[in-house]
Parts: sequence; structure tokens; C-alpha cells
Amino acid sequence: MDEKKKIGILTFHNAHNYGAVLQAYALKTKLNRMGYKAKILNYQNPYIARLYRKGIHIDFWKRDILPSRWGKVFHEVGENLYGLKEWKNQWTSFEKFIGEKLLDGQEKKLTLNDLAKERCDVYILGSDQIWARELTHGFDPAYFGQFAPGCKKISYAASVPNGSIPEAEQAYFEQALKSLAHISVREEKLARVVEKLTGKEVTTVVDPTLLLERADYEDLLYEEPLVKEKYIFAYFVVEDELLGKCAEKAAAVLGYRLIELHYKKTPKLKSENMIFDAGPREFLTYIRDAEMIFTNSFHGTVFSILFQKKFYSVYKENGRISNLLAFLNLEERHITAEDAMNYADGIDYTHVGDKLCNYRRQSVEYLKKGIEQ
Repeated sequence: MDEKKKIGILTFHNAHNYGAVLQAYALKTKLNRMGYKAKILNYQNPYIARLYRKGIHIDFWKRDILPSRWGKVFHEVGENLYGLKEWKNQWTSFEKFIGEKLLDGQEKKLTLNDLAKERCDVYILGSDQIWARELTHGFDPAYFGQFAPGCKKISYAASVPNGSIPEAEQAYFEQALKSLAHISVREEKLARVVEKLTGKEVTTVVDPTLLLERADYEDLLYEEPLVKEKYIFAYFVVEDELLGKCAEKAAAVLGYRLIELHYKKTPKLKSENMIFDAGPREFLTYIRDAEMIFTNSFHGTVFSILFQKKFYSVYKENGRISNLLAFLNLEERHITAEDAMNYADGIDYTHVGDKLCNYRRQSVEYLKKGIEQ
């Protein structure tokens, strides 16, 4: 193997989302530890970047000039002003992490034309929902490898919402993905669709965060706990009443403090135990030191498992979490009611670790094959 083969990664690395930045960190870190020279390319889809501006960001539409819409607009402005301090703190934490851990100090934003000038031996597209036109406001050619003809490109754990491609979009996928030397996706359902469209073998691989083990994240953690007493940690990727009730009940029964992590502060969320400005390092540290975790997030579930915590994933429908729990024989950690919790029930992480190790190995083999062949 060429010890310093240059790898360029294209993903949603600039999204201020714990899963987005940590999956980018994990893929880059894993490739470097495999002996490659991996770099996250600072290409930013303008519509993804627009969501994570530092100040208040309200999108006004032509219809908002109607008096009937003014109440809604004033409400949104008020909510943004209410949580502005926390939003700016969170924004700063994410930007610091992205600059230091993902971009290694790169400041220049790359255009589509710049990507060819990077002269990478292999370009890796993914992970995340990089092929979702609703997220990128139309298909973004960068994430389909539509640049630098003749250069090798592969995908890693690329995805679309619900793992399905609408019929009207299939012709684009069929044509665009033919330029990829190797294709891997996140969902088995999507793999079968892409295989049919392209006639290529499509591999299902683990989310990049699972390419690493717990010890690989130690450099990102604070040495000391952020909370001194024992606590239950609840992470809301989206607001959900049932999740809050389950976490509150567990804290009351066990006699622990409840710490809640929310994405955005609003007037409805006022408890002193609620956090709104945590960056990726804080997120991981809160998970590491919690006695028990409640979440409706895929990556909240992933890191609960990697850090071998007692946890419950609380949701009605989430294919990604359900598939992960089923693969690891952890279906009982999915609950849909407060009375479904068993506080004394532990998790056999020896068995879970063996399953993860095998799946991780298959995914690493795909990366080696994709890069070397």
C-alpha cells in the first residue's frame, strides 16, 4: 500500500450537528490511522451553510408581507432573540471544533472547480445524506463526484431520506453514480435500489462514528466530569414530550439529577438543568459520565453504545436506530412508553462488542478495496 496516498473527503462537515461533525472526524481519523493522508475538503453546500449562521436567521418569504403572517414572523423573531446568547456560544464551540479537528486550520472555502486542483488520489463522498436534494436544494454535483474527470471517486455510507429514491430522481442517480469506482451506502434498502439502477455492486457499511472505538474518542473529552453528582442524561435531537417524561421518571426513581441537552433555547424550555450551548466535546463528555442515557437521536444511541452505557432510545419510528439496535440484538433498548423501563436491567456489551467488531472490519475492508483497487 502507498503509505501516504492522498484521500479527500466530501461531506456535510460544516453542519452544526453532533452526528455530522463526529462522523466526519471519525472517517478522517480512521483513514489516517490506516496509513493514508486523509483531508476533509472544505467544500460547503451553500444551503447547508446557510442554516448555521452565527446570528439570528429567519427566512422570510414573499407571503410574510401579508398581515395574517405577521404574528408568526414576530413569534419566530422573539424565539430567536430569546436563545441568541446560547446559540452564539454553541456556534462558537462548533466552529472551533470544525476548524481544529476537521479542517486542520484550513480557511479557504473550495468551489466545485477547486476540487480537481486538490489532486487527491481518491475522493470519498460521504457519509451523511449527501444525496438528498431537499437538503442541498437540488442535487449538488460535488457529492456525486461530478468534477475532476478521470480521478477516482468512491462513496462511503452515503444516504438519502428513508433509504429510497423517488422514481423521478432515479435517472439522475443512474447516470451520476456510474462515475464512481466503488459504492457504499448506509441502508440496505438503498443499496438494493442503487444496485438495480447502476448495475454495480453496492456495499452497506457502518456509520463512520462506528469505525472508531471508545478509546479513539478520548482526545476529544474533558478530563473531569462536567457535572459533579450522578445524573441522567437526555439528548433531544428533536423535541419530544415522551422522551422528557421517561428521563424525568428515571431521575426521580433513581434519585439522580437530570441533565437535558437541547438544540435551541425557547421560552418553553426554562429548567436550570437544560443545556443549549454544548459543543461536540461537551456532548461526548456528558455521555461518558452519565449513569443512564435517554435519547431520540441515532448518534446519541451510537455513542451510548460505544461508551457502554445503560440507555434507552425513545421514539415512535426511526429506521436508522431500529436497524442498529436489531443488528446488535438490543431491541429492548427501544421504548415507546414510560412503563417500559427496567432500571436494573444491564447490557451484555461483550456480545455487542463482538458484533460491532465484525461489522467494523467489513467496513474497513471496503475502504481498503475502494482505495487500493
